[in-house]
Amino acid sequence: MGPTGAGKSSFIANATKQEGKGVGHDLTSCTNEIKATKCHVEGFSIVLVDTPGIDDMNRSEMHILKLISDWLKAEYPTPQPILSAILYFHRISDNRVAGTGTPLQNLRLFEKLCGKNAMPKVTLVTTMWDEVDSEVGKERLKEPKKNYWREMVSRGSTTFECEDPKGSPMKLLRQIAQRLKEQDSSRGDGDNVLLQEETMSWSCWDKWLGGSCVVV
Repeated sequence: MGPTGAGKSSFIANATKQEGKGVGHDLTSCTNEIKATKCHVEGFSIVLVDTPGIDDMNRSEMHILKLISDWLKAEYPTPQPILSAILYFHRISDNRVAGTGTPLQNLRLFEKLCGKNAMPKVTLVTTMWDEVDSEVGKERLKEPKKNYWREMVSRGSTTFECEDPKGSPMKLLRQIAQRLKEQDSSRGDGDNVLLQEETMSWSCWDKWLGGSCVVV
């Protein structure tokens, strides 16, 4: 998940060797609906779920959240934990995470979507490293780690630098697969993502904006 143009579809295309299919190159979201792609990593069958940009100009945040909910209910009707990880994408090529306005709103909405107890399932992924000098990118990364991501990281979220557009996606999926192996050995599935719980209990949707899958 993440804003339009953050590299979500490109990540999946490179991870599954489907380069060029459904990859956007402007600020209009190329992912109009939920798209699922299956791949096999370290003995696990992983479904990568591509979602529209949270800031899609053609649809409200409420509509996008309902799209995700409807997809989960249709594909996984049984009430069981099925979200193994959620990836949130941020362009390192952006000068900063604005203190107000859309970028920070996207992140706060994402936090509401996951719920605080599910933070260990979240990976904060920075992309577009090939568009900035390496040292500039490292300096820019300090800001979200120190400020906007700090609480999420303190609750168990991890960060990942997608520095190599071709090789990094599979590297991250291997890390997720390794985490799943460790969970299997301890038989701990962790907490459900909050949206997943709301989907299972058919709760009201308006509260969102008032106050094994990998979702991208």
